[in-house]
Amino acid sequence: MEAAGPDLIEQLLGISWEATWQGLVQHYATVTWAFLLDLAVDYGVFLVSALGLFVLFAAGQYSIGHAGLVGIAAYASAVFVVKLGVPFWPSLPLSGLAGLLAGLVYYYLLGMRLSGFYLAIATFAVSEALVTVWLSVDYLGGALGFPAIPLRSEWPSVLIVVSVVLFGLWRLEKSRFWLNFLAIRESAVVAGAMGVNVAGTKMLAWAVGGFITGIGGNLHAHRVTIIWPGEFSLQFTFILLLGVVLGGLRTFWGTVAGAAFVYFVPWLTTTDEPRYRLMLYGATIVLVLIFRPGGLLPAGAPKARTAEDLRRIADKASAKPQGSTAPGAD
Repeated sequence: MEAAGPDLIEQLLGISWEATWQGLVQHYATVTWAFLLDLAVDYGVFLVSALGLFVLFAAGQYSIGHAGLVGIAAYASAVFVVKLGVPFWPSLPLSGLAGLLAGLVYYYLLGMRLSGFYLAIATFAVSEALVTVWLSVDYLGGALGFPAIPLRSEWPSVLIVVSVVLFGLWRLEKSRFWLNFLAIRESAVVAGAMGVNVAGTKMLAWAVGGFITGIGGNLHAHRVTIIWPGEFSLQFTFILLLGVVLGGLRTFWGTVAGAAFVYFVPWLTTTDEPRYRLMLYGATIVLVLIFRPGGLLPAGAPKARTAEDLRRIADKASAKPQGSTAPGAD
């Protein structure tokens, strides 16, 4: 039997570059502004859920069952709107609250007792168990899915929600709570020895991450208009993980870039064959992991490169604010 290698090489060498160029032109000529806007809205919906997972990763709470949290919020928003008649905008904070409560349950059941690999496996198990429950509950649509959810996740509403979430994360990164997150991610034992409330910080991470994920689940439900339990399985979690890991854990802007990479790269391929699309997608991810192992936005180099840099930073830290005086001084 002849080897397939030489045949593949001959096919590659026989490619007509003119025909390839014409194919690219024809492929991208069909792209319209309406399609790009629609794709950007889908990206915004995906980004919010990915940012919720990023918060957990920032505090060292590694979850590979994050799709379960998204599903809890999606079904909660569907019940609020379809069954109880709650309008879309009030349902957003209610879904966020549902995600927050679910995050606290995750913490008390798993995060408070497990860490690292064991925590990741436990979250995966809970997520898969939730899928089985949703398949069996007729009130939630069962295996047929939950239909008749109104389409409300359009570009104005998604833009507003994404802007608010990004602003909130920007303020969170400037707070002392974020330093506690990072300290626990590096070493919970050392962080506790330095005075960080490890249990309280982990609980805060699950609460904040769950709330943001709850908002993302609401947007997802009002984007697809019918939710089915199978879409909240491991595959969805894997895509969310890629968005966070490829972007890097230095800042939430890494997740913004990583989610864009994960979401837009498949649409940039010109082949309609699913296996070729997945092959190109996987090869691109491997190249990113090889040449950018720290993520698209990796952690920067230390600011203090010389002894002079250290002295300047120390002088700036020890300098008193202008106008401050000792108590009782005139």
